[in-house]
Amino acid sequence: MENYYLALSPDLGLSPTEFVATWNEEEECRTVAVARLVPPASQQYDFNLFADTLLALVTNIASSTLYDLIKKALTRRGVPHKHIHIEALQKPDGTRFLVVDSDEE
Repeated sequence: MENYYLALSPDLGLSPTEFVATWNEEEECRTVAVARLVPPASQQYDFNLFADTLLALVTNIASSTLYDLIKKALTRRGVPHKHIHIEALQKPDGTRFLVVDSDEE
């Protein structure tokens, strides 16, 4: 099982709690991964503007598929699909982050 930390920009207008609920309600998303909040005490990286959500992947899927599922969950909550930007980061210790924000219109 692989873990990805999802950092959501406040500009998306969606709290980490709302994202987790939306992700886990969507059968297609939930089949691939279970989303849960990361307790603040375990936060190892300071993104200042971002809040962390953990996606625990139960299968290996292509990153493009994961990105599409993230966009689907965000779109379901009213974030315009064409403006969602996702950047993958990997820290030296192997921790994987997906930073999700909204492109300028």
